[in-house]
Amino acid sequence: MSIDALRSWLASRSGWEKAVLATWGAILLFVCVRVILSPTSKTVYPIFSASGRFWWTGTELYEPFRPTDVQDGYRYSPTCAILFPPFAFFRDSVGGALWRLFSTATLLASLAWFARSVLAISWSSKQFAWLLLLVIPLSIQSVNNGQANIVVIASMLGAVASVKEERWNLVSVLIALAFICKLYPLALGMILILLYPRQLGWRIATACLASLLFPFLCQHPNYVTDQYEKWFDLLRAEDRTKHMYRDAWHLIELYGAPVSRKAYLILQLASGAGIAALCWQRQRAGWSSPALLTSTLALTMAWTMLLGPATESSSFALLAPSFAWSIVEALQTKTRGARHGLLWGSCALFAIAVIVGGIVMEWKIHETGVHAWASLCYFAYLVIEPRASAVQEMQVADSRRAAAE
Repeated sequence: MSIDALRSWLASRSGWEKAVLATWGAILLFVCVRVILSPTSKTVYPIFSASGRFWWTGTELYEPFRPTDVQDGYRYSPTCAILFPPFAFFRDSVGGALWRLFSTATLLASLAWFARSVLAISWSSKQFAWLLLLVIPLSIQSVNNGQANIVVIASMLGAVASVKEERWNLVSVLIALAFICKLYPLALGMILILLYPRQLGWRIATACLASLLFPFLCQHPNYVTDQYEKWFDLLRAEDRTKHMYRDAWHLIELYGAPVSRKAYLILQLASGAGIAALCWQRQRAGWSSPALLTSTLALTMAWTMLLGPATESSSFALLAPSFAWSIVEALQTKTRGARHGLLWGSCALFAIAVIVGGIVMEWKIHETGVHAWASLCYFAYLVIEPRASAVQEMQVADSRRAAAE
């Protein structure tokens, strides 16, 4: 594209679209410059890049066997390590910047796909610009520190969009991609199997199994088997109750509620089953495909943040797209009531967590459980959602009308 063509394209953009370009451009420029100047500060990328190099040299991936001269903390599957050599080929300063550009591009592209396919938002819509701006607060930390959460939620957005388009093989591949990065995104895959058993049951199972077997094609079988054994040992031995996670267990500890870990585990499993049953019931009640898929993604991610296996501050990138859309939807419908009070309360709490927690570190705002309370409010907002939102039904009707014309 020539300079004149680029100028003409920029001049034709709306004010909101220019705001999106300027904001995301400034964020990526700042983050990439910071990474290039200080590649080992406030980042987890060296964990991934070192693991990518270790894989191809047959070096130990997991503690306590992992070399001590690199950043520790690798808890991902052996398959995940295979994905990083394209970035690990470069020095961490350059590779870290490329990784952030790549992961952000996947997020924005999948969000655009999700918006057009599931939400029926056109490229020129002000709603889409709002969506891209509102997704920033909960995702910026993962972009900054190089977390894999960005690629994980991008995969899940793409999976849900693929369901809407009935591209079942692609759904399975994208769920498997999220699964090899983090185990708990499989929860979304399991609910999608419940909703579309014939189309996705065997496909998702096959894709996830293939993702686990793929490392045997890329290294000596003895090395791969040994790494899997050490990965399983690490997962079994890890005591996550000693970490300051931002979930419901933190609230239980904070307020001294008489709930044991065993009872909490039962609560996690029961609530997960309840979310699956609620999504199934909504499908049987005749919810439109856009409304059903939007609520399914949002409920699964909200459950993951509130009652999942481990929720850190950067984990909320997984909730960012659904939460941003809920805000856009509420602003468009201009609905007021107790239910939307939960949403605005969640917004206020997340704003405190992001702004105060990111600027005034000595206040230790995270220890007050602000993230967990925000997740709880949003979770309740989603659970009591009526049959279908006015905005979604209006968008579906507009889309059908435009297609007929």
